[in-house]
Amino acid sequence: MAGTGTQAFWIDAAHEGTQEHYGEQLRKWRHAFAATEDEPAAEGVTLDPLHFALGAWEVATRPVADSPYVRRHARVLDATCHRPEEARGLLAVIELAVPAPVRLSGGWLSWQRQDGDDGTYAAPPYERPTALTTMELRLPLPADRLPTPTKARASGLPNLDDAQAALEALIAELNAVVTPFVRELEGGGEAGPMPEWLRTQIEADKATAESAGARAWRYVPAHKGNRLEFDERRSVAAIGFHDDDLLQPVEAIHIALHDPADVVARCTAELALLAEHGRDCPECAAGSPCSTLRCLAAGYHLRPGWRDEWAARGAS
Repeated sequence: MAGTGTQAFWIDAAHEGTQEHYGEQLRKWRHAFAATEDEPAAEGVTLDPLHFALGAWEVATRPVADSPYVRRHARVLDATCHRPEEARGLLAVIELAVPAPVRLSGGWLSWQRQDGDDGTYAAPPYERPTALTTMELRLPLPADRLPTPTKARASGLPNLDDAQAALEALIAELNAVVTPFVRELEGGGEAGPMPEWLRTQIEADKATAESAGARAWRYVPAHKGNRLEFDERRSVAAIGFHDDDLLQPVEAIHIALHDPADVVARCTAELALLAEHGRDCPECAAGSPCSTLRCLAAGYHLRPGWRDEWAARGAS
């Protein structure tokens, strides 16, 4: 879990070859991306963001002999995403191992942390009296928060970079809601609801950027001749586009200027500011977020879990 902070979910970028292995699994499970009759498709692969994200998540989390591509915190017992018939978006269902709500008498056991790197929570042996308590979180995920996949480069095969983007979007949405619960269960909720929520948003963005390589990004579309290059001062040095490009020039420039390297630098600075105020700011130490933190948090007000009372004082 190194480099992720206390996150509920993260992509396994610590082991060499994990992304390549995920690509191999995508080829084996290509049927999960087969378009239905009423869906937009290219080369037989769905272009529906919900369907595509479901396939990417299933392949990344399915129980296999080796490690899954998406890892999860020890308290996360199960995490599934599905598409209810009565809903327009996805529904994520997360099951957490939580302490018993009442004090257990002598001889009774509850969840036990296993040895090993993952340290997952597991039930004691069946021959012991056991009381297990779980918490089920149900999180609706709207379609407009998921990226639209691009045209498949090979017939019937989903693009690896599209699957990676879908996973990163799902993980960001899940972490924004689930991670505060995990931290509270792990005894990390003393900082108060808003600073803890804000730290979760920043760390989730930073972890996503690090999983994406944490390097400077360049827009390199498939059509020959299209490019977006930067000079040493990160200003646009060259740009070229075709009419059938998926991105307009200004969109490509915006994405490039917010590449993984830029996001990591920004998040590192924001985390340092958050730590400074938690330690040295009298107002924050008294339990009320100061105006600086409120202004910082306002930049994330479109994220799940935001509360209107956290807005900067006097803001309309």
